[in-house]
Amino acid sequence: MIFMPPSADLQESSEDTDLSSSDDDELLHFPAFDDELDIESHQSSASGDSSNMSEEQPHRIEVDEAEEEIMFTIPNTLQQLRMNLLENYSPTQLPPSLPFHIQTLSVSEKHSLMHYIAWARSNGTVLAYAMHAKVLQNVSGVEILSLHSVRKLVKRLTQLNVKQVEICPESCIAYTGEFSELRYCPYIRDGKICNQPRFKKPKTPSARDKPAAQMMCLPIMETIRAMFANKETASLLRHRDKCLQQALHIVATARRYSDFGDSQVHIHHYKDMGLFRDSRDIALSISTDGAQLTMKKKSDTWIVLISLLNLPAEMRIKSGNTIIAFATPGPNPPGLIESFLYPLFVEMAKASEGIWTWDAVESSYFLNRACICMALGDMLGSAKLNGMAGHTATYGDRFSMVKAARSSKKKGSRALYYPMSPPDNDNYNPGRPIYQLDKLPMRNENHYWETIEKLGKTEQKRARAIITKETGISRMPLCAASPAFCHPNFFPIDPFHLIYENCMAFLWDLWTSLSPTSDPIHLHADLACEFGKAVTNAIQTLPPAFCGPVRDPFLKRQSQYKIYEWMALLHWYILPIGIELGFQPAVLQNFSKFFQIIEYSMKIRNWSHPELTMLHVRIRDFLTEFETLYIGNNPENISRARLCIFQLIHIPQHIMWNGSIRLGSQATVERAIGEMGHKIRSKKSPFANLANIIYERELVKLLLLYYPHLNLHTPSKPKEPGPFQKIRILKKEQQFGQEYHTQLQMICNLLDEDSDSDSEDDGWHRWGKMCLHNGYVLSSKLSERNRKPSDRSSRYFEVLHI
Repeated sequence: MIFMPPSADLQESSEDTDLSSSDDDELLHFPAFDDELDIESHQSSASGDSSNMSEEQPHRIEVDEAEEEIMFTIPNTLQQLRMNLLENYSPTQLPPSLPFHIQTLSVSEKHSLMHYIAWARSNGTVLAYAMHAKVLQNVSGVEILSLHSVRKLVKRLTQLNVKQVEICPESCIAYTGEFSELRYCPYIRDGKICNQPRFKKPKTPSARDKPAAQMMCLPIMETIRAMFANKETASLLRHRDKCLQQALHIVATARRYSDFGDSQVHIHHYKDMGLFRDSRDIALSISTDGAQLTMKKKSDTWIVLISLLNLPAEMRIKSGNTIIAFATPGPNPPGLIESFLYPLFVEMAKASEGIWTWDAVESSYFLNRACICMALGDMLGSAKLNGMAGHTATYGDRFSMVKAARSSKKKGSRALYYPMSPPDNDNYNPGRPIYQLDKLPMRNENHYWETIEKLGKTEQKRARAIITKETGISRMPLCAASPAFCHPNFFPIDPFHLIYENCMAFLWDLWTSLSPTSDPIHLHADLACEFGKAVTNAIQTLPPAFCGPVRDPFLKRQSQYKIYEWMALLHWYILPIGIELGFQPAVLQNFSKFFQIIEYSMKIRNWSHPELTMLHVRIRDFLTEFETLYIGNNPENISRARLCIFQLIHIPQHIMWNGSIRLGSQATVERAIGEMGHKIRSKKSPFANLANIIYERELVKLLLLYYPHLNLHTPSKPKEPGPFQKIRILKKEQQFGQEYHTQLQMICNLLDEDSDSDSEDDGWHRWGKMCLHNGYVLSSKLSERNRKPSDRSSRYFEVLHI
């Protein structure tokens, strides 16, 4: 089978795009998909030692898009996987003969459904549904269907039929794919074969097999079908194509990157892979993460969430626009997560061939195709999906072929760290190259598929382990079955965890606990304690709209310190308080560069090539200074060059690949876990409760797409921007020396007004609150004085100068 690669950089050479800024002589080299750009290539050998890639001299080549037709072979294992997932499916030649029709509701059905929607959204109990139904029926005189009957009605109207997947009772595997015919679990956990039976012991010899455990899996395309049946959402689903078409009409060097629709990867999907030719084709991302449902007993679950990349960025992240495909029913975390994902990929394989769908905008059927375009996860979650060796491997960076380094010569010490130019390199890491941040050996797709093919032909476990050690690739992932799969950008960086939970937490630990007191970077306990107290004292100045309350990091670092707390320390507290308390100037200077990088990277904006060049230079300078400051000439300090710090260098490339670094964020799935977790009532059966909540959530969503008039939830009308809550001006406050008089004098001086007239009779009025244009309410010190004391204040605000 012949396959057109994502770009010239995904063949034997790794393409480095020249993105030099007009104001800077520095060159930023990116592996790019744009054939119009210059390419700098790193030759690599799939059969040799991959560490030698960076030692070879790069050369310049020109690529002519009209003549370029480089192809490579896809392994037979991938072809077979895609055929297995399709299950002989192919769409019919003609669409359904009858137009799509939404069933008319009776008065009783309408009232029952409205009651059901209100009950589901409020997370009501079964008893609450029955009692409120009686009240509504007595008042209106209209029959309100029972909960059982209304659920049957909703299921019939939405056609949302769940699939029950048989799984191991210990959550090791799902009996799908290669495990579909097994009767006992083959998974090895803690060195022992699970061997749990798939079915319960039959009560009689003739009884049918009953699964010992099952998992609910929701169909994704039914939700997309409902969205196209609604004119409003059907129009919104065309947003991706609008961005794509605009990008296609701009010269590559002048392109700007803001979202998935105008990203380099998506342009490649369209131009080189022949995907997304219809404006209504659907691009999806999957996110997965684990959670503990109850704190008092083992209750691990993994949630898989689907985001629609067709929607505008500000809409796709809203909980009402995401789809939870399933949650594993614990109590253990899943052993082989891909076996649980298999039904989802079966559905998506069929969707990539096309499913006849009614379009409410054009009032006709069309063959809708959908593809998974990326898989998101934190470092551990992504490792379960991407088939790479993981962050502890010799080649643990999934985007480059930079070889990890050791920080010790002791027997058994492992190469886990990523300095560019480590001290005493020949002694501690003989044979490891010295890398340059401007010319990193990036992974490429040709080398990837050669490695996958080699792994497929190698049966000996030891030989496979050697290949994995030399490449960082351990197996072909299930995600490779997606027609939109390309390596390595299919598994983006998650800035949510990388920046805040990993980098920020690591820097704090370096200052406080991972460095000796004699080290210049060390933050002494008394100073760290003073800093922590200053943070808690400053919390009142952080409005509730920004984030939750921030605890003392000196006292609460080990007490599940939240990501938003690290975020607050990074963006608002460390620099100003650190300067005031006298932190080491060199540490603060280096941290200020880190702060500037994050502030700049996380902005919602259209990125140009020169801006990405500037961002790369900033990151390069930070990392170079970081090595000098934190490692110096001590080889034992190489352990401070962790992978999370090194991966910051990939941020500009990810912006170019995906349009925004935010696209890889796990914040959406983290929020979904929190929302679902707070609704669980049953301590005895939390997983069954969670499955019902997820199913009910999707039923209500589809019902409102087909019948929007059933939605009784109308957002409250926002207040008009301006002041309100008038506060009387007392005569004693108008006297000289009073706070009001002083404030008024300052206002008058600013406005060049006469300050002799300061009463309400002279036209002066005082207000306690003001509604801002974004809907937030800004309080005053005086208005907050009249209410119950609070740890948080809304009289502090952030001013954005535009």
